[in-house]
Amino acid sequence: MPNDKYYHQKRHKEWAEKVLKRAGYLCEECKRYGRLDKDGQPVRATTAHHEKPRDKYPELQYVVSNGKALCEKCHNKKHPEKGGEHGHYWR
Repeated sequence: MPNDKYYHQKRHKEWAEKVLKRAGYLCEECKRYGRLDKDGQPVRATTAHHEKPRDKYPELQYVVSNGKALCEKCHNKKHPEKGGEHGHYWR
């Protein structure tokens, strides 16, 4: 998916930045469950995830409320086809 031209478009990058900023650059799933990183700090978000997939809901692909800020591990759980378990953020 990272090779998908969509992810390199300015409009997508602007959307992703708004999603991450809205969440304070913290993983919303980890925050929800009280998970912390290995240093006992809130887990940083690295990815803006489309809650409703853009292939099924193209009209929502740039709607900030359709985005969720996630860490790599949580994003991989949402998309096991994108790489499974990477990193060990939770203790």
